[in-house]
Amino acid sequence: RDLDNVKRSQNALIRDINVKSNHRTNLDPGNFGGTGFAVNTSGDIITNYHVIDGADSVYVQNSNGESYKATTIYTNKDYDLAVLHITDSTFKHLSAVPYAFKKSKGNLGEAVFTMGYPKDSVVVGMGYLSSFTGFENDSLAYQVAVPVNQGNSGSPLIDSYGNIIGIIKGKQEQVDGAAFATKSTYLVKALQEVPADSSGKKMIFSSKNSLSKMNREQQLKKLQNYVFMVKVYN
Repeated sequence: RDLDNVKRSQNALIRDINVKSNHRTNLDPGNFGGTGFAVNTSGDIITNYHVIDGADSVYVQNSNGESYKATTIYTNKDYDLAVLHITDSTFKHLSAVPYAFKKSKGNLGEAVFTMGYPKDSVVVGMGYLSSFTGFENDSLAYQVAVPVNQGNSGSPLIDSYGNIIGIIKGKQEQVDGAAFATKSTYLVKALQEVPADSSGKKMIFSSKNSLSKMNREQQLKKLQNYVFMVKVYN
């Protein structure tokens, strides 16, 4: 699909979806937020670009309420993606990330779920993949029938086996059950584009799935340690 059409679709979605970034100037510092999730054990977090766009500083908060300073190390406006790195000295590396990024296409009608921070505690939403294209036939995204709200932007979209199949980027107003998620193939492309660190090492991201044989409750319990609230200050 022509990239200009995709960009127009992306811009239209950002205008139309129910996300706080459109109202950030009226918010007190730190009140704007979204969600992000770990891509490795060393504190690299992926979220939406529109969540952190224009931020003076960014913090991420885990499920235990512990907050860490983070810096933006990569952005991609076309994919609406950003990668953060936790720079806080108090942060301890995570245990092995339990999910992998799905490299193949999702299945129409398959069960999916998401985990994010539309409020101060984590919220789970369940539904199904309803279309292979997103807002205005955007080929970069899926449409999903999953309840999402302000703060869900950047939440992982996960299949029944615990694979990441996308990242929630918003929902269309006045249309019930129309949420959108950038496809995991573009998440992988973005992660591969992250510049090498000061020692010349390229980013390593999760490629092994240890969730596939767990039931949903077990998966959710495991996932909570890897999904973060993203707090923006400006």
